[in-house]
Amino acid sequence: MKNIKMQNKMRNHKCNNKMRNPKCEIRNTDGFIAIVSLLIVASIAMFFAMTMLLDGVRNASLSTSSVNYENARINMTTCLEDVLLRIKMEEEYNQNLNYTLSEGNSCTTSIVWFVENQVSPGITERLVELDVTGVSNNFPRTFSYDLKVAKFDINNSDGSLDYMNTIDFINIEETS
Repeated sequence: MKNIKMQNKMRNHKCNNKMRNPKCEIRNTDGFIAIVSLLIVASIAMFFAMTMLLDGVRNASLSTSSVNYENARINMTTCLEDVLLRIKMEEEYNQNLNYTLSEGNSCTTSIVWFVENQVSPGITERLVELDVTGVSNNFPRTFSYDLKVAKFDINNSDGSLDYMNTIDFINIEETS
């Protein structure tokens, strides 16, 4: 038993010497391997964390863009409904609309009437090109509509003359 204790003391004494001993170096590298392993695992974990953070930022940006895209369509629909009602109610509506619905939300219309054609007695048709733009937080969305507006003259029972416009959509195209 004394012999084993003596050998352990000698072995420990050899590792404390300034001289290089391969057995002692092996024991000292155990901590180095653990630190390097920890740094590698931490680097990989940090990489995945940054990747997930970047994905979250991209998704938030896409979500905001999607909301602005849909709000621009809703704003555009507001102007479209108003101008269609005016075309239907007035004999010839020629004004361009420009509404500010709220801060950062607006819509505009541009209307061009083409030559009137007599279809039959009391019925005339005109082609109309209507551009409607809705904006939401500086995100514009524009649609172009080609319309056919038919005007019907109506004789009332009291002898007065009135009219009624009907609107047919020929083509709808999103331009931006």
